[in-house]
Amino acid sequence: MLPPLTRVTAYEHLAAEDFVPPSSPWVFFEPADTETGVWVARDLITDGCSVLDLGSGSGAAAAAMARAGAARVHGVDSGPQTVAWATEHYASRSRRGQVTIAQGDFALMTTEELLATSPTWLPRPLVVTSNPPYVPLTAAADARRRSISGGHDGLKWAPAIIGHGRALRCDLGLTIGSYSTPRTAVRLLEDAGYRIASITLCPLPLGDFTLEHIERVLALEEAGEAVLWRTGDATPAYFIVGLACRWAGAAAGTGEDRLTGEGLLRLLRTAARSRTTRLEALDEPGTGSPPVPLRVVDLPPAPVRRHW
Repeated sequence: MLPPLTRVTAYEHLAAEDFVPPSSPWVFFEPADTETGVWVARDLITDGCSVLDLGSGSGAAAAAMARAGAARVHGVDSGPQTVAWATEHYASRSRRGQVTIAQGDFALMTTEELLATSPTWLPRPLVVTSNPPYVPLTAAADARRRSISGGHDGLKWAPAIIGHGRALRCDLGLTIGSYSTPRTAVRLLEDAGYRIASITLCPLPLGDFTLEHIERVLALEEAGEAVLWRTGDATPAYFIVGLACRWAGAAAGTGEDRLTGEGLLRLLRTAARSRTTRLEALDEPGTGSPPVPLRVVDLPPAPVRRHW
C-alpha cells in the first residue's frame, strides 16, 4: 500500500545510458517524461507479469519496466527510426528476450493484431501501458509534430489505448498532461471500466514547440479544461499526470472513494498554487487529500529535450 503522498527527488528507474540522447534526431527524448511513465507502470507491475507498451518510443521505458519486475515487456511503435534505435539499444541487449520491440500503429490495429506482433506469448497477468503524445495542438501544428501531438484536446490516442486495455480486461497505465483535458480522460477511463488507483505528478516546463503553438492549450485553460503552472516570470510549465488504473468493469464509476474528473482537476489546481517543483501547496491544511495515493516526482531538468 502506497502512503497518501510521497515525493521522489532523483531518477530511480533510468540507467546511465538512458540519459544519452539518441543519435537519430527522430527519436523522442525526454528523461523526466520517461521516468514518470515508468513510475506509473511500477504501480501495476507484479513479479512475472507482462507489459504491452503502446507507443514505446526509444525503448528506455520498456527496459526500465523489465528491471522493475516484469517478466516480459513488448513495445509497439509506429516510427521506423524509433523502432530501429529501441531494437539495437534495448531489445537486442535484453536477457533472454525479456524486452521485444515491433513496428506498428496501435491506433489502427486490432488487439489481436497487437498481440501477434510479439515474437513469443506474453505471460499473464498482462498490463497495458502508454505514455503517448498528449500536447493539444491545432490541426496544422499537429501535422508537424506527431511525436508530441495529442490532437485538439490532448487525448487523440487515448481511446485506442483504453480500448486495447478494455479488450484485454487488464490494468492500464496512462500518462497525459495537465493541459490534456484531464476531466475527459477520467470519464473515458470510467466509461471503459477503469478506476484510478494512484496518481504520479511531475512538473515540467513547456517545450519550445508547444510554446510556439500554444493556442489550443490556452483555449482549454480558459474553458476550465486544462491546468498550467505559472510562477512569476518563469516559462509556463505543466504537470505530467500519470494514472495507474485498475480494471474494475461495471463497478468503475461507483463508490465514494473513487477519483472523479472534478477531483483530478481540483488536485491539479491545488498543485498549480505551488511556488516550487516540490509542489508544496499539496501539503497545505484543508486542501483535502485525493482518495488514492499521490506521488510527486521532482527531478532535475535534462539538459537535452528532443521533441521532434
